[in-house]
Amino acid sequence: MAGSGDTSEYLHLGGSLGLVAIHGGGIEPGTEEIARFVAYHSGASLYVYAGRRSTGNLSLHRPSHRMKLEYRPLVMQFLNHVNMAISIHGHGRNERCAYVGGLHQAMVHQFVVVALAALSHYEWIFDPESIPLEMRGRNPNNIVNLPPAQGMQLELPRDLRRTKPAADGRKLEPAGDALVLSRLLVSYVSMLMDNGPRNA
Repeated sequence: MAGSGDTSEYLHLGGSLGLVAIHGGGIEPGTEEIARFVAYHSGASLYVYAGRRSTGNLSLHRPSHRMKLEYRPLVMQFLNHVNMAISIHGHGRNERCAYVGGLHQAMVHQFVVVALAALSHYEWIFDPESIPLEMRGRNPNNIVNLPPAQGMQLELPRDLRRTKPAADGRKLEPAGDALVLSRLLVSYVSMLMDNGPRNA
């Protein structure tokens, strides 16, 4: 793990699909825990950039397409290794809405079908025109769109990012609906790495 005190970076190179939490730690709480859970249980690759301040982490937030990735060797290793990506983000808008963006439309459409079946008490919005501009994940410079096959960006409300202390008491892990979502993503990511997404 690399970092400056206020922030840290973590890289694990596993499968051809990569999980990304570029606003982990205290920046968008719960996103790092979901990404780590999914990568660990599916064998996917993982990149985390996290805020580690005791307070004030939100000031560390930078839009994904504006982060100077060329100055981050771990990001470049990640991008040179993976073929597609799923980026986990959080939002503080409508607590019953999850936004599903990114440029890999087949992945987006396929995932929304599974998410609606498992977590139907949330609204899964995937039409780009219905997603707030800053949450669409469609900028070609966004880290989720830089792998060869591009990827999917999830913008999750607080309940889908909820965490609890793990049994060892040293870390947090997804809880409640966030755990349901994490397990769903494990199955979905494993399927993608075995077969790839179906065409839209």
